Amino acid sequence: MGTTLKEIITNLGGGIPKGSKLKAIQVGGPPAGVLPASLVNLPIDFDELYKAGSLLGSGGMIVMDDKTCMVDMAKYFTTFLEEESCGRCVPCREGVKRMWEVLDGISTGIGKEEDFNILQQLSECLSKASLCDLGKSAPNMVRSTLHHFKEEYQTHIERQVCPVKRCTM
Repeated sequence: MGTTLKEIITNLGGGIPKGSKLKAIQVGGPPAGVLPASLVNLPIDFDELYKAGSLLGSGGMIVMDDKTCMVDMAKYFTTFLEEESCGRCVPCREGVKRMWEVLDGISTGIGKEEDFNILQQLSECLSKASLCDLGKSAPNMVRSTLHHFKEEYQTHIERQVCPVKRCTM
């Protein structure tokens, strides 16, 4: 506790490969969301991570470079959350599935401007109406990528292009 994300990435993880640039860090599993590279000096601490919009969660860390598509990453973690959902409550069972469908549309070139509102409404519904913490925290990945990387979503929707050429359109 107290060690910065940068120290962990550099000293324990071996740093970012040459020719790549740090883009985002996902700390604590899918419900924790992502943090942009600008927060690399943030110390690992429950309160500091929470203030930054993340969670310590499982304590795992995924470091993403500039070749990572944040729309694709949100879609990937939404797939994981859909598989983990117990299916008991409708908001989580159907909300996460619908969130994935919207992200899939964006990543395949059929996204629309109104998808931003749909994702925000789904996030709100999941957070408030889900019965367990998995459902309540399920939208965090989408929320954080939209917050920190909205321009990537906009490029997918407006130009039907993946800025890092990961999504097939």
